[in-house]
Amino acid sequence: MRFTTVVSLAAFAASGLGAASGANATDVLKSTVINHSAEKVWALIGEYGHLNNWHPAVVKLELSGDGGNGLYRSLTLPDGAILKEKLLSYSLEDMSYSYSIVEGPLPVQNYVSKITVRPGDSEGQSVIEWSSTFEPAGVDEAEAKKIVGGIYTAGFDGINDKLK
Repeated sequence: MRFTTVVSLAAFAASGLGAASGANATDVLKSTVINHSAEKVWALIGEYGHLNNWHPAVVKLELSGDGGNGLYRSLTLPDGAILKEKLLSYSLEDMSYSYSIVEGPLPVQNYVSKITVRPGDSEGQSVIEWSSTFEPAGVDEAEAKKIVGGIYTAGFDGINDKLK
């Protein structure tokens, strides 16, 4: 699997932690400090339907569904693969949302993720936390963690690039 596909796949997986359970459950948590206010960062990344505006692995994003039946996003990756995710929770007040992967080429199952923005320790800084719980599928745990972590890191780099 090419890195672009992996980044594309993983970058969009996830929702409100806790879907994976048992001996095979794996957790990934990445965080980064951004030299912009939490409000400015949230304005860029907080809209569930705008991942394509900041993550380099998303070529196209389409929304479907509604609040009653769920909100889904279909992400087209650079190699043409499609990742479908479902919004699980959203909090404007907490500057966070969680989502799950419904289908796609990522080597994970029962994938649930959460992304949160909060003020940093210094004025004008913020911290972004991106975490997930899942079960590896078709690869070992170390490889699955590397893939998912790489997607998060690529997202953080995309955020930094957009806020320059």
